[in-house]
Amino acid sequence: MIYVFLPAYNEEEALPKLVQKFDDEFKRLTETYRIVVVDDGSRDRTPLVAQELASRYPIELLKHEVNQGLGQTVIDGFRHTAKLSSADDLIVSMDCDETHDPKYMEAAFKKIREGYDLVILSRYQKGGGEEGLSPFRAFTSRAAGFVLKLFFPIQGVREYSCGYRVYRASALKQVIEVFGDKFIEFPHMGFVAVPELLIKFRMLGMRIAEVPFRLRYDQKRGASKMNVSRTISGYMALVFRFWGRRRPARKA
Repeated sequence: MIYVFLPAYNEEEALPKLVQKFDDEFKRLTETYRIVVVDDGSRDRTPLVAQELASRYPIELLKHEVNQGLGQTVIDGFRHTAKLSSADDLIVSMDCDETHDPKYMEAAFKKIREGYDLVILSRYQKGGGEEGLSPFRAFTSRAAGFVLKLFFPIQGVREYSCGYRVYRASALKQVIEVFGDKFIEFPHMGFVAVPELLIKFRMLGMRIAEVPFRLRYDQKRGASKMNVSRTISGYMALVFRFWGRRRPARKA
């Protein structure tokens, strides 16, 4: 079984298109799947759209009644999918705004089945790239990745901030078990939860790899939800909190 975790905030237009792409891709791969949508207090029709889609596709909707930010959405989504999954299952995470395409999953599945615990879909691998990103956002993304790689090097990994990933369920379960309530320690810093989870996998010595994909920011609808200054501050907090640590001192 493959579980898909989609954090959603005001994605009433993008969600049906993405779900259809998933269904087409999983049928092509002859894989059984279940999608978990975590709606983070959307102000549009996202939860209603998700409920309608659930009548036609294997979708489960979790809801935050008020917006709590990406960090808490990541915590709730991964805890739920980890509980649902068996050790041999895979868990896919990606953005819900049409910037990530499910067609790249197949290469990540093949890599996971070579024995990796986490595979990142990366703009920086040969064959990858990005379209529609402003020069400022492209620069800040690369600069942040450079800083994180400097302090938390992972062989063969260059993409630290992309949420498009495939996890071995047994590995994610282990991370949550070991770190407990602190498997994400900076939920209030939003997008920082994504590299923080990668750092936790690194601390446990998990096998991590990348495969290429193209980020289609030109297809994104609406303004970015990222607070750049808060995200940069969060990256610095990650460095101060985790640099030099390999495993937690104790189970939370």
